[in-house]
Amino acid sequence: MQHKRRVKELHGLIEKKGFDGILVVNPENIYYLTGAPFVIGGVGKLLYLGKGGSASLIVTDLDYEEARRRAVGVDLVRTKFGERPLERLKKIAGKKLGVEETFLSQKFYEGLKKGFIPMPLGGAIEKMREVKDEEEVASIVKAQRATERALTKAYRNFKEGMTEQEIVSEIEYHMRREGAEAYAFENLVASGPRAIYPHGMPTAKKVGGGEGVVLDLGVKMSGYCSDMTRTVFFGRPKREMVRIYEAVLEAQKAALRAARPGMTGKELDGVAREILEEKGYGKYFGHGLGHGVGIAIHEGPSVSVRGEEKLVSGNVITVEPGVYIPKLGGVRIEDMIVMTEKGSRNLTRFRKDLLVF
Repeated sequence: MQHKRRVKELHGLIEKKGFDGILVVNPENIYYLTGAPFVIGGVGKLLYLGKGGSASLIVTDLDYEEARRRAVGVDLVRTKFGERPLERLKKIAGKKLGVEETFLSQKFYEGLKKGFIPMPLGGAIEKMREVKDEEEVASIVKAQRATERALTKAYRNFKEGMTEQEIVSEIEYHMRREGAEAYAFENLVASGPRAIYPHGMPTAKKVGGGEGVVLDLGVKMSGYCSDMTRTVFFGRPKREMVRIYEAVLEAQKAALRAARPGMTGKELDGVAREILEEKGYGKYFGHGLGHGVGIAIHEGPSVSVRGEEKLVSGNVITVEPGVYIPKLGGVRIEDMIVMTEKGSRNLTRFRKDLLVF
């Protein structure tokens, strides 16, 4: 199992860094290392990796049965009723603990210092997560296909006069019907002048009159996210919006062709950015070209002007150029790709020709 391989890789850091053990608190990282299910919003489980290859998952009564069925390669430590997981940790862990310093709350960190010497782990697990194995890619593809099927079915009921909220409700209904375990994020729908908001939440605004509508969508399946954006039009679009759509699509296709291991995220971002600048839209492209996708909707590596690290085989990233012009509207088109040994493979199959409802 990949979980055991990942835990073994982390055990190598214990000696290298001079730790007595490693404490993992981030629920996404615990899932990555053990398969134990998680709910974002609190510290419900603690994973302790000690010297000699030991791995203990501390859980409360609430999570024990589910963890027992799903966690792989770890010893389950069940807390007593009323006992805090941190108190149980003190009974099994060494003093020098490598910890996820950027994730811990101040309250938890202060409690940790009373029994341990916390030492920064430095994002080692997140770095591991950037390179996906075949099983992870398959889970992402599964989520993407469900998203595509849901949007295909939702399209059949799109018509002028719908509100943004009705549009997202139609899509999300089909997402659940297609097997979505959860939404990868709050699905975004923004139309007309509101389409200049890259993170536009759906409102009661009605759409029509040739307005562009940006749909940014994703689901979770087998713990992994999909991420796709399409821009469609409700009514005949203005000529300028058609030009913007064509420019964004050309920039995206150029970046998809150029993507290969060894180039930096900044270099890939520059491929799309250069085309939009040539078309006169460069100043309206105000975000990075993309980001990593996996257990979280936003992971490394960065594909932006700040993306200095080289892309490697196994990275799953988005390619999503966008143009947003105040008072006119916005267009964004997004696919996911996986980097391969010699280039990249598009994980998105959904149509991206200009559609008018």
